[in-house]
Amino acid sequence: MNKSDLKVIRGGALGRPLPEQKFIDAYVTNTRLMGVLVIYIRWKISGALAERKQSRSLHQFFYVETTEEGIESYRGIYGEDVEELREAEQMMLGGLGADKVMLTMNEATWLVQEFAKLNKKLGLPLPDEVSDYSFVLERETSIDKAREDRLFRMICGKITNDNQLINYFLMRYYARDFYPVRMLAAQGTAIPEDLAGDLEWATLCLNEIREEKNDDGERVWLCESVVEEDRGHRILVSELALTGPKGPERRVERFSVLSSFSISPAEAAMKLARPEFVTVYEIAGPVDNVLDELDERYLGALQNLTEGGKLYVRFMDDNRHVGLPVYRLNDDVREILYVTVEDQLIVGAYTLSGIRLLENKLMLSPIARQLIEVAKYEFKEQILYDYTLSYGGDFVHYVDEVMGFEPDDEE
Repeated sequence: MNKSDLKVIRGGALGRPLPEQKFIDAYVTNTRLMGVLVIYIRWKISGALAERKQSRSLHQFFYVETTEEGIESYRGIYGEDVEELREAEQMMLGGLGADKVMLTMNEATWLVQEFAKLNKKLGLPLPDEVSDYSFVLERETSIDKAREDRLFRMICGKITNDNQLINYFLMRYYARDFYPVRMLAAQGTAIPEDLAGDLEWATLCLNEIREEKNDDGERVWLCESVVEEDRGHRILVSELALTGPKGPERRVERFSVLSSFSISPAEAAMKLARPEFVTVYEIAGPVDNVLDELDERYLGALQNLTEGGKLYVRFMDDNRHVGLPVYRLNDDVREILYVTVEDQLIVGAYTLSGIRLLENKLMLSPIARQLIEVAKYEFKEQILYDYTLSYGGDFVHYVDEVMGFEPDDEE
């Protein structure tokens, strides 16, 4: 046989176009039990897509709310701009107190597809730029039940104490998020889904845990929970029993709701009240200098433009507050800063040590010379965030007129 007699027959794999996206790596935050998480996937792109985008890489961030939204927002970044990627990651992950869990391509695409199904189930549109991630939704994935359960445990983080187990359990139960409820229950234990009566999807705002022995001498945990649903606030009293010795394998063995009743907005405000420390500064000179400094310093904070100014909310770096015997929804808030159109910087924290630390940081910052302290307050309940939701003008006048409150003259 001569070489000239040989022919190359193109077909099969050689005849198929190569995929334009090649998986590089992925991660998910371990915050599934908080009800929110972020999925990140990085791809190497080629062909017409790379030419069209003038890039050989695509970074995808999916922000997911696991019960009422599905995929809530998306951000895709082409290229390797380090600053843009850092900003995107901080904006997406900054308030979650999360660690990253590395994923395979199959795991990452399966998670995105599962939460996209939730959007469809709830009748909610997917975030804009669907064409940017449609190939993720269309990929074939395969996850069996055992692997799904392992993946779930991976994205929940470690449960280190009984308070954490109970708070997470109630958080997911009252949110009617029953897959995590089943995973937090002891093997073989069936937790009925209707124990809270006609309670709708609800947010756990406050939970107080008390450990004691019941009439049979059994160790139980009594909880008084304040939840918020569309109809208002409710108080639920519940009892839980846990399995075996303390440790990461501890689970809920029994759960019952002893009472449930609605409360008025005034009663809810009293139950949820907590001290708030606020310091007010007048801004001398260009306000843009202050905004530029805070934009950089609080890149990972929640930032929001309102009618009256710009709000920055910085969260704790972890979710240790879930492990406390008294859980509060907003105990993960570390600092609140608000630059108003009245050229004021108003800062707040929920502890005396927290406000002093924030004040010291500002005095050591490049904008220190622009800040003139004009008032300090200790409120018995939160007021700063409510103030930011409506244009209240000068904060000192707002407090004097609306609250009938005088500033603290002490240093």
